[in-house]
Amino acid sequence: DVDSVFGIDPRIFPEAQPIPILTYQEMRELAYAGFGVFHDEAIVPVVQAKIPICIKNTNRPEAPGTVIVPQRKYHHGEVVGIASAGGFSTIFLSKYMMNREVGFGRRLLQILEEEQLSFEHVPSGIDSMSIILRRAPLTASLEKHVLDRIRKELRPDDVSIEHDLALIMVVGEGMRYAVGIAATACAALATSGVNIEMINQGSSEISIMFGVKEVDQKNAIVALGRALLPH
Repeated sequence: DVDSVFGIDPRIFPEAQPIPILTYQEMRELAYAGFGVFHDEAIVPVVQAKIPICIKNTNRPEAPGTVIVPQRKYHHGEVVGIASAGGFSTIFLSKYMMNREVGFGRRLLQILEEEQLSFEHVPSGIDSMSIILRRAPLTASLEKHVLDRIRKELRPDDVSIEHDLALIMVVGEGMRYAVGIAATACAALATSGVNIEMINQGSSEISIMFGVKEVDQKNAIVALGRALLPH
C-alpha cells in the first residue's frame, strides 16, 4: 500500500525518503527491527537463488518501487535505513573474574534453552553479560524461576532484569569502515536527551544497534533520522 520502502517510518518521520535499492542483508537487518514490508523468512528461496526482488504498490504498480538485490554500489558512510521495535527485556548479571570461568556463558544460555527462551543479543564485558530477549514469553513466574536458577547455578555477584526496552537498528552497507557514524548517532541521541541503555555493532559493520527505553523510542528515531538520513 506504499510506493516504496522508506528509510524510516514516515508516520514518525514525515521527511523520510524512499529507498530505490537495498541488498538482501540490509533488508534482513531492517526487517528484524520492525520493517514490516514482508516476512523475511518467506523470501529465503529467492535469496538463496540470488534473484532480485522488486517491492511495488499493489494499487500503483507503475511506481518504481524498491529493488532488493544481492549486492549494490553504495557511497562511503551511507546509512540506508533506521528501524525500531519495542517489547524487549534485558537480564544483566555481573561476576568478578567471569572471563576466567570456563563455560560460564554456555551454562547461562543453557538455562534459557531449558526454559524454552530464545535470546536476541548477548553484549558482554570481562565481568558482566547482558542477555536481550523478547518480553512476550517471559511471564512473571518464568522470570522469577529463571533468575532463581541463575543465582543458584552460576552464583553471580549481581543479577537483575529490566523491561520496556526498544531496539533501534541503523543500517547501511556504506557503513563498512566509515569513521564517525557511531559518534554522530550517539551525539544525536545525547542532544535529544535519550539515554543509551546499550550499543552493539555487528562484525559485518553494516548495522549498529542501540537499546533505549520504550518511552524514548520515538524521540530516538527522529534524532537519528535527522542526523544520519537524507531528507
